[in-house]
Amino acid sequence: MLSCRASVLSQIIMTEESPLVNQKVPVVQVLASNIDEVWPSLVHSIKYSSFIALDLELSGLGDRKNLMRKHYTSTSAQRNFQRSVDDRYTGIVEAAKTRSVLALGVSCWRVTRDEPEPEYYVQTYNILLLSRDNFMVEPDALQFLVEHGFDFNKQYKDGVSYTPSTEDMIVFKEKKAPEPVRDLFAAILQAKCPVITHNGLIDLAFLYQSFYAPLPPTMSIFVADLQDMFKSGILDTKCVAEYLIRETATYLEYLFKKSKKRLSDAAAAGKAHISLSFSEHKAIKQWVNLVECFASNASSGKELCETYANHGYCKEGKNCAKSHDVDEAINGHDRKSKKRKMENKQPIVRSKTSDGEAVDTGCHRAGVDAFMTGFIVANYAMYLKSHPKKAAGEEDEETKKKSSKKSHYQSRDNHMSVTLEENRDIPLPLVLDPCRRAVNCLTLSGKNIPLKVMKSAFVKPSAAHMRQQHEIAKKNNK
Repeated sequence: MLSCRASVLSQIIMTEESPLVNQKVPVVQVLASNIDEVWPSLVHSIKYSSFIALDLELSGLGDRKNLMRKHYTSTSAQRNFQRSVDDRYTGIVEAAKTRSVLALGVSCWRVTRDEPEPEYYVQTYNILLLSRDNFMVEPDALQFLVEHGFDFNKQYKDGVSYTPSTEDMIVFKEKKAPEPVRDLFAAILQAKCPVITHNGLIDLAFLYQSFYAPLPPTMSIFVADLQDMFKSGILDTKCVAEYLIRETATYLEYLFKKSKKRLSDAAAAGKAHISLSFSEHKAIKQWVNLVECFASNASSGKELCETYANHGYCKEGKNCAKSHDVDEAINGHDRKSKKRKMENKQPIVRSKTSDGEAVDTGCHRAGVDAFMTGFIVANYAMYLKSHPKKAAGEEDEETKKKSSKKSHYQSRDNHMSVTLEENRDIPLPLVLDPCRRAVNCLTLSGKNIPLKVMKSAFVKPSAAHMRQQHEIAKKNNK
């Protein structure tokens, strides 16, 4: 597929002593001042992708209660509640219409070899964005981004401008200003490959509202539009982790480092694992940042914060006296797990700066998080291929023990089995086929079953979506 592969790729070298630890991931920074220069590479990467991982940085989400609204019903004996998906969607729409996308991460994964061990060629972009419309910001969201290296001065000075969707705007016609981000999103839709997200319902809603069309009035119409937009399917890594793999924790950094550890263990044991190659981006090298995604921090020696270890969040933040080290959390979970037959078989390889300070792994930046999302799904697909019972939804002895303690697994399994039948005709690349049961399923926090991205027989796609599809097709035929 790549005739001059050796000259344009930088191959990850696996060693038993330190697999991945010294590998840096190239991330192209896309700005208003360089988008014309970067654009050909970006569009080419999207066009030839086997799958594309996306991630957004947002100015806020609004009141969390609106995203987790509860519908109450009362009886003479007790008061029950159930979470209303439609009410939750109303909260998501409100957030998407009033908040802004600050950065878009696009990680393009191309399969260069399917079997026996998949190889991928990866190109990742971090696109800094600036809305032309007024938008709301939330101090907590901005503080979080600043703590993780987001440069708001650069965003306001050099962010790529975009105009969010409104009811009266005519997209792709009579533009008052260039809209490269809308053209980029149209290119992703035209690539006709699976899109990978992490906990992606909110991201998909923001993508739709910001770069496509006004969000439809109901969740049922929205998922009908999504199914038609992404004909090769959507994969949510949080959904795969919860319903197929059944990880102890499912936040992004945990899943990435757990996947890295599984890959390292497999490489050290001589077992099948994925391999990655990266572009040198010679033509746009000045815009490339090398990020130490695979590095780990030196052990802090502190007691582990269980809240952060399990959820990836602690209200104390940096003021917490306990350790927020994800590698330590994974080690702790592995020690507690009865499934692990050999504890501490291989120690985690750590790297640190000369003065012992923490290594910046780039987590919580859109481009890096998009890469992590793609890395997780590629490794999960490999893991499920080597664990066919998990991929097929069949219970092994350990899963049966878990299921006896958590009866909701059965409802999940029944739901995912039905989903598998519905997904058989979705054109997935061969390497992702072990994840087929989770295609077009999005995690709903607080729910035992995921949201299915599937058009109801009683719901039609929105008129705005149909108009957009027509305009995109018309533009491409010129």
